Amino acid sequence: MAGFTRQLTNQHTSQLPGQVPAKRLRVVRWRDLRLWVGLAIMVLAMFAGAFILSRGEQTTTVWRASTDLSIGSVPVATPVTVALGEAQDQYLPANEPLTGRLRWPVAAGDLIPRGALGYSSLLNARMVTLPVDPLHAPVNLATGDIVDIWSTPAEVAGGITAKPVLVFSRVTVAEAAIDSVGIGGEIAVVVEVPADGAAQLVAAARSGLIDLVAVPITSQPTS
Repeated sequence: MAGFTRQLTNQHTSQLPGQVPAKRLRVVRWRDLRLWVGLAIMVLAMFAGAFILSRGEQTTTVWRASTDLSIGSVPVATPVTVALGEAQDQYLPANEPLTGRLRWPVAAGDLIPRGALGYSSLLNARMVTLPVDPLHAPVNLATGDIVDIWSTPAEVAGGITAKPVLVFSRVTVAEAAIDSVGIGGEIAVVVEVPADGAAQLVAAARSGLIDLVAVPITSQPTS
């Protein structure tokens, strides 16, 4: 009888072919500190991601340069709506007027930074008017352009070809009357120079031919 009982017990306890042994499930303890910390980190990550996405999708309207703007020039710009994220405070919003002149060059199509405006003239400057042949000046010369001033003597003894001399470098054009041509076919260009250099520039203009050479915006200082 005892042998028969052991045989039945072995039949019930033995596994059938392919049968997976049962495992005891562990009850999750909600009071586990690690679980709460993990949940807190996950929630914080979700909120942080949502905040970053919302900041990136926010748009603002700022000023964009319509043309290349040189140092000292009056800003010519149009409003444009862009998504700048955290960098939006670095640029001039379109609801603020553009007052002052450029402190550093801004290329056409670039956004105008807040610190770009506020150019002030030389503390001891003089405005000198130069008679310039239109063919010896940059095309579309305008207020605020930066130019080098060269002078070529009108006559040199012995028939030697005169060499141009650099009179001033990186001078700001205060005004250019490109639409008004004088009797000699020249235009009047007013430039801003230091007071102690005005006499030198006047002498160069009276004794020779003046050439204005444009300084590209890429060659101008940025601060």
